[in-house]
Amino acid sequence: MSETVQVLPLPKVKGYWQHSCSRYPDVIKVPMSDGKVITYHIHIEQPRPEVLAAIQNIRNLEGYTHEH
Repeated sequence: MSETVQVLPLPKVKGYWQHSCSRYPDVIKVPMSDGKVITYHIHIEQPRPEVLAAIQNIRNLEGYTHEH
C-alpha cells in the first residue's frame, strides 16, 4: 500500500478581487511546497429559488394599484 505524501501550502498567498463590490478576494492563489500554485475560488451561497420567486412577486406588486 502506498503512502500519500501531503503537500504543504506556503505562506505567500495572493488575493485577487474581480469585482469592486467584493469584500473578500474572489480568487486566491496558494503556492505549495512542491512548486505548484493552486487556485481557489470563493463560493457565494445563492438564495434558494423560493426566495427569488418571492422577491419577483413583491416586485410585481410594486406597480399594482388597488381601485375601490
